[in-house]
Amino acid sequence: MVVVSGDRRIRAFKATEAFTVEAYRVSATLTRNGSAGLIEAIREVAVRSGGALVAATASPAGGSAERRLLERARERMIEVRYYLYLARRLGMLDVKRYRGLTLRQDAALREMERLLSQRPAAARPP
Repeated sequence: MVVVSGDRRIRAFKATEAFTVEAYRVSATLTRNGSAGLIEAIREVAVRSGGALVAATASPAGGSAERRLLERARERMIEVRYYLYLARRLGMLDVKRYRGLTLRQDAALREMERLLSQRPAAARPP
């Protein structure tokens, strides 16, 4: 089992980890005033996105399991973007922190997209 291999996989891991750590830190500082569920969703989905990416890097490179897990990580990353947006709209998250998080998130999403675009699913062996 290869835990993390290849420059692209390492870059994706580092970018996703940077986002996840920052999202977790920021969520700890958010005002709770009735929005504990939203704060927990931000933490949970950010961590699960990172977990799916790590699981993908533990799968054989180019395989269907890796692709499925990368797609799951990307979906969760997009889901947490909405939660961050809600926190911003509800006044729980200031513009500066929101922009900082979304910049980190965009970097992670770009790296995931690069991994996903290496070989189209149809070209992969069964």
